[in-house]
Amino acid sequence: MTLTAAVPGFSPQDEFLGHPKGVFVCFFTEMWERFSFYGMKALLLLYLLQHHKFGDRAGLDVLGAYGGLVYCVPVIGGLLADRFLGMRKSVIFGGLLLVCGHAGMAIEGEAARVVNGVVVRDEPALWAFYLSLSLIILGVGFLKPNVSTIVGRLYPENDPRRDSGFSLFVAGINLGALFASIVCGYLGQTYGWKYGFGAAGVGMLLGLGQFLWGRKYLRGVAEPPAPLSRGREWSIYALSLLGLAPIALLMWGVTRIQLTPDVVRWTFYIVVMALAGIVWTMWHAWRRDDARTQGLAAQAPSLAMFVLLGAGVIALSTRSGVLDFFIEEATLALVLMSVVFLAVGFWYVGFVTRQCSRVEAQRMGAMMVLIFAALVFYTLYEQTYGSWVTFTDRLLTKDLVPSLVIREGTPWPWSIVALLLAPLAFVAGAAISDRAPGSTTPRLMFLAAALAMVVALLRDALVLPQSAGSLTYLGAMFIVLLAPMFAVIWAWLDRRGLDPSKPTKSALGLLFGGLSFLPLVFAAHQVGATGEMASVWWLVLAYLLLELGEMCLYPVGLSAVTQLSVPRVVSLMMGTWFLATAFSETLAALLGKLAAIEVPEGETLDLAHAATKYADLFMLLMGMGVACAVVAMLVAPMLRRMMHGVK
Repeated sequence: MTLTAAVPGFSPQDEFLGHPKGVFVCFFTEMWERFSFYGMKALLLLYLLQHHKFGDRAGLDVLGAYGGLVYCVPVIGGLLADRFLGMRKSVIFGGLLLVCGHAGMAIEGEAARVVNGVVVRDEPALWAFYLSLSLIILGVGFLKPNVSTIVGRLYPENDPRRDSGFSLFVAGINLGALFASIVCGYLGQTYGWKYGFGAAGVGMLLGLGQFLWGRKYLRGVAEPPAPLSRGREWSIYALSLLGLAPIALLMWGVTRIQLTPDVVRWTFYIVVMALAGIVWTMWHAWRRDDARTQGLAAQAPSLAMFVLLGAGVIALSTRSGVLDFFIEEATLALVLMSVVFLAVGFWYVGFVTRQCSRVEAQRMGAMMVLIFAALVFYTLYEQTYGSWVTFTDRLLTKDLVPSLVIREGTPWPWSIVALLLAPLAFVAGAAISDRAPGSTTPRLMFLAAALAMVVALLRDALVLPQSAGSLTYLGAMFIVLLAPMFAVIWAWLDRRGLDPSKPTKSALGLLFGGLSFLPLVFAAHQVGATGEMASVWWLVLAYLLLELGEMCLYPVGLSAVTQLSVPRVVSLMMGTWFLATAFSETLAALLGKLAAIEVPEGETLDLAHAATKYADLFMLLMGMGVACAVVAMLVAPMLRRMMHGVK
């Protein structure tokens, strides 16, 4: 008897290629959701700069606020699903919001123009844009966390297929991201913005249709935790929709509302001192015998030491100009994100000092360090949709093999057809296996669809004229290629007792993340010296190094959160992980403004000046990544002891 057959409501007919069919339903739903999300994100900054004539600073502000909110709202969406709606209804509601949001993104309006030195924009189209972003943010919040949870619930306890099932799910995420940039990025910059955004919307519509079709394979695991009246259900939907207005206003206000210097200055002071307090809490947890036996008098000297350390950081930031940079460039989104982090930080301090044993406090401390490492890494990583995009657009060639590119006409991407083959192969294969569970036809159909996708991807990558937006597919491509290699490498090292610890892997991730900027520094210097665009292969090398870092850090971080958290707060700590990702999006946009370039209407870009600005930014980010990697490597032995045997 199979494991699924032992679970009420499941039977051998529920399996497809050795896994519950519901896993493939979630796989393709998430593939289309990520296709729509990354397809839109690949175009977002370029759309703001070229169509609505935002400056670099304003465009990055919108990008940072959008990215931050996308990773904040899933905490609320997951909570509502757990308490009231259930995962199935939450996914459907989120999918509907996403379809509407992406449809709204196709409303271009008139292109901005300069009249007497003033940029005149189509304001109704801009408001449609902000409302569309708010629909997408809210939709992701309801869909993304709940699809992941459904996958876990489709397997019985201790099912050995669970890990490989999640590997399939992650493959779906990266498959969607991989094709998104090539299809949406190419269509948006070749045929028109509305075609790129429209393709993202059609993708989400297909994903929603796939989920509705396949909900019969979920076998009740995604239903509400308790019977929910129709009135209460619709009240939740209505209240959620009320959140669209403040989100849209925030997206509008991030470029219109100028914070006073005092607000930013005091926010900076409070955040630095709060961080000093959190670090003191982790240090104290390492030193004490038990979290609940030390009085305030015994803690005062060490607390005073960390207060002085925080004051020293503030003084150094003031003298070096860091504080002035924050005062000049900080946005409303960054300040609000800081407030959220402060709330989480104060909760953390209270929790580990009052409700945790020494071992629990030390494990939580080690986990917070790993979350901070992820925050630093993704601050570097999110440059791929910010400064890397504008750098590629302005200073790099775009085609990998120029001699193979079709120059005549506007060729159509084969990937559009290839993307449809895999979901159709699953639908047909699932129907066949329902009638004949032992048939080999579904496996052959899937293999043929996968082969067609590879052929289409290679063709589009080499033959289609690439753009700065479409080239963002390189990140997902390297993840797809590296993931199986890393699985083999870690397993091989583990069998020989050489598998690095989680802190060491995180340090390696930061190191690769920092080094990924080195090829772009060389490219910028080459442009400055020759006055000609540098090769796109510098970008390929940068993406390779960056994804090596992500493969070291990302799986480790997620695993650490589940293993090191106190069980009763594991969901909250996973939310903290996503909040750190949200903060990194906003911080990445802030740092990207160091290379902001404003080209007056009618003038051409000064390549040498632009190359110098980008080189300075990339050197700074490389130094930040490498320095944090060195610190992480130095504290790794202490963190291993704080983990108390967790591997």
